[in-house]
Amino acid sequence: SSQEKDPRRITLKEFQNKQPSKFLDPCAIERRNSYKCLEENYYDGEACREMFEDYRECKKMWLAERARARRAGEL
Repeated sequence: SSQEKDPRRITLKEFQNKQPSKFLDPCAIERRNSYKCLEENYYDGEACREMFEDYRECKKMWLAERARARRAGEL
């Protein structure tokens, strides 16, 4: 898919309007960087700790944004 070839940050609006069966990862950039780091470091998770933390922070941010949007009636 084009998202895999050229990952970008999706918007809340795109997420809201997606097809129910379509998977959209708002943290695709961080996920991809984590996998790439693992591949380049022979699956040594310790070497990729920073990438994993970036992914966790992205997920936290995204969940907080979705919660805010729900409270505001945007979702």
